[in-house]
Amino acid sequence: MTSQSYRPRIVALISHLSFSGHPSKLAQTVEEILPRYASHADVDVVESTIADLLPTAQRLEQEQNVDIFICSGASAEFLRKNISTTVLSIRMGEYDLIRALNLAKDRGTKAGILSHIRPHSELKEMASLFTVEIYEAVYSSFEDARQKVQELVSAGYRVIVGSPTAVELAEEAGAEGVSVINADAVRRTLDDAIAICRSRVHEKLKHQRINTVLQHLTEGVIALDLQGHVQSINPSMSQMLNISEKEVINQSSRFTFPDMDIERVLRTGVGEDNLLVKFGNRRLAASIMPIFEAGQVDGAIIVCQEINAIQRAERHIRSQARPRHFIAKYEFSQLLGSSEAFRQAIDLAKLYATTTSTVLITGESGTGKELIAQSIHNASSRRQAPFVAINCASFPETLLESELFGYEEGAFTGTKKGGKSGLFEAGHTGTIFLDEIGDMPVPLQTRLLRVLQEREVLRLGASEPTPIDIRVIAATHHNLSSRIEDGLFREDLFYRLNILRIAVPPLRQRIEDIPSISNAILANLAHQDPAKQSKTRELINELMPRLLAHRWMGNIRELENIVERAYLSAYMVEHGQGTPLETLFPELFPATHKPDITPEPPGKNLQALGKAAEIAHIRQTLEEFGGDMTRTAQHLGISRSTLWRRLRKEG
Repeated sequence: MTSQSYRPRIVALISHLSFSGHPSKLAQTVEEILPRYASHADVDVVESTIADLLPTAQRLEQEQNVDIFICSGASAEFLRKNISTTVLSIRMGEYDLIRALNLAKDRGTKAGILSHIRPHSELKEMASLFTVEIYEAVYSSFEDARQKVQELVSAGYRVIVGSPTAVELAEEAGAEGVSVINADAVRRTLDDAIAICRSRVHEKLKHQRINTVLQHLTEGVIALDLQGHVQSINPSMSQMLNISEKEVINQSSRFTFPDMDIERVLRTGVGEDNLLVKFGNRRLAASIMPIFEAGQVDGAIIVCQEINAIQRAERHIRSQARPRHFIAKYEFSQLLGSSEAFRQAIDLAKLYATTTSTVLITGESGTGKELIAQSIHNASSRRQAPFVAINCASFPETLLESELFGYEEGAFTGTKKGGKSGLFEAGHTGTIFLDEIGDMPVPLQTRLLRVLQEREVLRLGASEPTPIDIRVIAATHHNLSSRIEDGLFREDLFYRLNILRIAVPPLRQRIEDIPSISNAILANLAHQDPAKQSKTRELINELMPRLLAHRWMGNIRELENIVERAYLSAYMVEHGQGTPLETLFPELFPATHKPDITPEPPGKNLQALGKAAEIAHIRQTLEEFGGDMTRTAQHLGISRSTLWRRLRKEG
């Protein structure tokens, strides 16, 4: 059954002083309007004497043939006190009263109005509108009504206006009765009765659906009334607590959950989450939430889950939702180096790991910026959540947008059915590492800025954003200030990223760390071949003076390449196969015609030079690199376009 197919069963119960068996005038009025309700409800008209009114109603109620009764005022009030079925009074409107008084005006000079319990306050305001003298008498019972009618008749009121019962009493006393109940009043009451019945069915069906859901929930659920007594319990909770429904229904919840402050929740209307409760040997995670009815607390719901079940589900979801490449592998203990500049950077990173603020890591390519980002993540409170690394320079702009933000099905040609979540959503509750942020296309920088500000992403083709909880770490080898000047990076995004900053020194500024880093790289390469490791170390020691003097434009990545080459070449050098070191390691043996480029002391860059010496320094560096604009710009820490602009200004 649905609320639309349901047909309310309504009984119009009409009572009389005496009943001859012939339909009364009111019964005829009801019958005349019933065709209008033929498709909406089943309406029956039942007439009885006042003496048989209650037995008749009780019989119909016991037979379950009625959903709601409609009666005139006094009869309705009497039945409400004696039966459980809903009883509606046939409502009289102001217009009904005016029409009845107009009829009374045509029949006499004085009219008495008989009202049940509540007087009509508007009569005083309307009295001046009628030429007929009116007086209202209020009654509370049938005998009281009979007495009030006799008093009105004795006082000269020859017309009595009221309910059908009042009309009969008036006629019994020798006066004329005018009924205020007409077809309009009956229609209004029937409409109300149908609306009430349909509302009840709708609520009943809704509760049935809710109960069906509760029956199949894996979480345990208990519903409490306002006194904290158990109203219902679902099978999961019964099994979890090893108690039956009969044992707890109508019992106080404090005997089941003595450690819960249920009284406070019922008193204040403020629920509690993430509670840890014990029931026997079981540990349960519980929540208690108030139930509100018409703005007032009307009870509470207790929801429980076993801790072990939660942990199993969390592990399963994490293993399904987090791919292997969303894991940070490195920790601070694996980052080697004792130079002061490097240790300062690591100390800052450890400090920033205790916060959730955005971090910007700057440094040349190959200095280990991502290793530091992974270490920050693994030392933070988000270590168990995803670490999503995104190289902003490795994707085309159109592909990067869909990878970062995801898309809805149909957003563009070739979309996956059901859409796809982006990398920001994949990193929810974890860390997003935006490598090479300086190379992100400007249009995407605008969208990224919104993500950082609002902590929500909007998939391509979607209309509603998805909230996310992420910690952002960005890295770049660019001088972002120069990128801003060139119009290649948004200034507002720079300030959003540059909250906590770590400058990773290049390898040439931490020369003393080269031996330890070389040994670590070698140990990782030859951990299963100690003999070859020993031979390689001898070769590296022979090359060490040149390693310490090298400029290391590729930083640690370049050192890894040289150590791996040494590892592969160690036996060849030992057995004197005629390949000189100059051939194997040409970068460590620069040609004699090339000037020896000595490392710049730490801190010597364009920002540290005065305007007067800037152009001279650029020219000198350009000559040292044989006119190579790319290497010159990298060495100076500026972009090629900035280098061209500075040279044009000088020219």
